[in-house]
Amino acid sequence: MRVGEAKFVAASTRPGQFPASELPEIAFAGRSNVGKSSLLNRLTGRRALARVSKTPGRTQQINFFAVGERFVLVDLPGYGYARVPKAVQEDWRRLVESYLATRRQLRAVVLIVDVRRGIEEDDQLLLDFLGDHGVRAVLVATKIDKVGRAELQKRLAELRSSAVLPFSSVTGEGMTELWQVLSDAVARR
Repeated sequence: MRVGEAKFVAASTRPGQFPASELPEIAFAGRSNVGKSSLLNRLTGRRALARVSKTPGRTQQINFFAVGERFVLVDLPGYGYARVPKAVQEDWRRLVESYLATRRQLRAVVLIVDVRRGIEEDDQLLLDFLGDHGVRAVLVATKIDKVGRAELQKRLAELRSSAVLPFSSVTGEGMTELWQVLSDAVARR
């Protein structure tokens, strides 16, 4: 898929601040430091659409990026080992849950996991939450370029029961397949 124009639209730090829009939305979620921002930048062909940091927990709000006039990519705060106070993490949780449970434009959530770690407890909790709210989940395993082919096949085999899409922000491997899944999700009502 050719993205064309992708631009920042809005950021929300609390429920009720979400931008008014009728465009379909695809949200991106995952633990801190799984490569969420790098994946968004690679997908859109923009080097700095989403901020990339080596410090976990830099995305501290929900960021909305319009892709032309067709749909919106939504960058959710990471969860897990971000070095922020528990109260801040709780605020993020409430913000994300409010968005996921109430946003009628939401077509799917791309749950990003590091292929080397697989699905962790927090990831499973999010998958359960999405299932309980009838939100489609797309599982993507990133950082596939950081393991050898034999190790990658083993790791992906462990995740296959979850219908995982392998992806590398470095090489672009998996981008065509992910865009196909996202295009199908955007087209659904």
